[in-house]
Amino acid sequence: MKPPNLKDLCHGDADAWHEAFRWLWPTVKEVAQLKLSPFLPQDVEDVAIEALEELVKGVRTVKVGEELKPLAASIAHNRAVSLLRKHFAQKRGAGQTQSFESLKGTMEDSSEPAAAKSPLDELVQAELSGLIAQLLTDLNPEQRAILNDFYLSGLSYEQIASKHGLAIDTVGVYLKRGREASCRAIKRQPKLLKEMEAFLR
Repeated sequence: MKPPNLKDLCHGDADAWHEAFRWLWPTVKEVAQLKLSPFLPQDVEDVAIEALEELVKGVRTVKVGEELKPLAASIAHNRAVSLLRKHFAQKRGAGQTQSFESLKGTMEDSSEPAAAKSPLDELVQAELSGLIAQLLTDLNPEQRAILNDFYLSGLSYEQIASKHGLAIDTVGVYLKRGREASCRAIKRQPKLLKEMEAFLR
C-alpha cells in the first residue's frame, strides 16, 4: 500500500483515514506485540488502537505521509512502555517482586543460578528492543527476519545461518545491510538515533 494523502487526512477525509489505518495497523500492532506479548498480551490490540487514535491528533506535525509510519510506531512504543511501567509499579506496590523472566514462565533449567534482574533493568532492555522493533517495520522481509533473529531473539550467526539456509558470511552481510537500512530509516527520528547507534555497535 502507498502512504495516504496527508492533505486529505488533515482535512478529516473518512476514506483517507480508513486507508491510513489499514496501512499503519500492521506496524503499530507489531510494535505493541513485541513490547507486550511476554507480559500483557491481552493489551496488544488496545494499545495499537490507542496509538492510532493518538496519531489522529498528531497528523499535522508531519510534513509528508511517509513520516506517519515511524510516528505511529513511536506512539505505540511509548504507550506500551507506559503500560508496562504502570503494570510493574503495581506489582511492586503489591509486594510482588518477580523478575520479568519469572513472569513469563519460560525460565530454562540451569545448573547455575541466574543473576537477579529487576523489572526496571528488564524494561530498559525492552525499550532498546522496542527501538529496533520500530525500525524493523520499514525493512524488507529478509532484512527484518535476520535483524529480528540477531538483536531481538539473540540467535548466533551459526543459528541464523542454519535457520534460513544461509552461509555464515551471508548472515554478516545481511546484518550489515540491515543496520545501514535501519540508520537511514531513523534519520527522520533524531531522538532515537543516538540510542539506536549505541545499541547496534
